Amino acid sequence: GPLKVKLDWETRMRIAVGAAEGLAYLHHDCNPRIVHRDIKSSNILLDENFEAHLSDFGTAKCIPATKTHASTYVLGTIGYIDPEYARTSRLNEKSDVYSFGIVLLELLTGKKAVDNDSNLHQLILSKADNNTVMEAVDPEVSITCIDLAHVKKTFQLALLCTRKNSSERPTMHEVARVLISLLPAPPSKVKVVATAAAAAKSFDYAPFVVEKGQQHRKLDGLPPQQDSSSPNAEWFVRFGDVISKSSH
Repeated sequence: GPLKVKLDWETRMRIAVGAAEGLAYLHHDCNPRIVHRDIKSSNILLDENFEAHLSDFGTAKCIPATKTHASTYVLGTIGYIDPEYARTSRLNEKSDVYSFGIVLLELLTGKKAVDNDSNLHQLILSKADNNTVMEAVDPEVSITCIDLAHVKKTFQLALLCTRKNSSERPTMHEVARVLISLLPAPPSKVKVVATAAAAAKSFDYAPFVVEKGQQHRKLDGLPPQQDSSSPNAEWFVRFGDVISKSSH
């Protein structure tokens, strides 16, 4: 079965920042720009240090700088697909932004995007309308987050990413900057903050993308006795498996 790990607030934020930086690299630093088209929790791989890397580019689409979008048949995963893209078949970077917003909601709540008849985005929208969104927070987040105002801001960011109208959604550059600003900064974590600040300035997001040729092992393919502590271990776990264990 999947590895059962409780993720504290800082770890979740570092995962979110890593994934956001990977997407920002695809959208803003590649020419032609690349839309991943299947951003979901199980396509975010974590190494033994819980650093996030994007994977599975099988449905990715290149969009030339001269075009605002690509007209293409709809691909993706239910629960994460941008409804505007599903309706119009017009794909651009904001479709990935929508999917990333759903991943953020999973990080915040510990719930899956779609679970039986329950839709996480609809649940959070209804709670936002009643100003009760904090009721949906994963208990592990409540316990480990020093400033719950940061959690509320992350919810607001996720809801911005998932706005119905794609033009109202932020870019992944903007998303990455906001998430970096919300990273916890205790004295023991100065290195993480310095790294985040450097990333904000340089936007060198290439390390957060798993290139097509690279072979990273996923948790499903490893024997249970695999030692992940060795410095050479390329032990990647499916982010979706890690977060789906909580709140049950």
